[in-house]
Amino acid sequence: MRRTFPLAACAALMLTAAAGLPPAAAGTLQVNPVLVEIGQAHRTGSVTVRNEEDVPVTIRAYPLAWRQDGGEDIYDETQAVIVSPPVFTIPPHGTQIVRVGMRRPSAAPQPFRLIIEEVPEAAPPGSGIRVALRLNLPLYSSVPADIGWSAVRQADGQWAIEARNGGAGWVRVDAATAQAATGLRFGDGFSFGTVLPGGARRWLVGADPRIGDRARFQQILRTGNDGASSPPPRPR
Repeated sequence: MRRTFPLAACAALMLTAAAGLPPAAAGTLQVNPVLVEIGQAHRTGSVTVRNEEDVPVTIRAYPLAWRQDGGEDIYDETQAVIVSPPVFTIPPHGTQIVRVGMRRPSAAPQPFRLIIEEVPEAAPPGSGIRVALRLNLPLYSSVPADIGWSAVRQADGQWAIEARNGGAGWVRVDAATAQAATGLRFGDGFSFGTVLPGGARRWLVGADPRIGDRARFQQILRTGNDGASSPPPRPR
């Protein structure tokens, strides 16, 4: 039976980190790296999980297929990726290497997530509920991406920018990339994310976005299905 997991229900802790970031820590667990690449260039990959507790920790690891639909991240059960070992116990302050690989080689990119979650022991009576730790790591194929940007003023007066990936590879959008592509200025803490092959992500930037490069912003204006583009606000 195939199940679909919405983003909010899938992970208690989401790690959408780019390559080169330090190890990720979540309570009793530390994982390195936080991004795994598999595919044509890397047929297999691995992550190291460390138990920082003074007691053993039992872990379950499994893959999920990853797609984007209607601007949302959707996860599905999959048999395309092998995870070994799928269940293991790490001794106090010990480590375990988890290996991942494709069951069948594929020239086409197929994004996945690797879920690493704690299997909690039964809590003693009266001790309350124990919350299991869960890490959600991206698995990517290393192939080129092709991002096209657009901006539209919606019917409600809010401006939105959209990044559409027409290439075969994933791309993680950051503020510097988005600013150069759109001509907008983004405040601290503005969150972007990953655009999958053939997918698109849209971000609302308000009714009066901050424009640093008006010419660049004009280049990406378009008419949307939910509203017509109007003259953009003045640069600020």
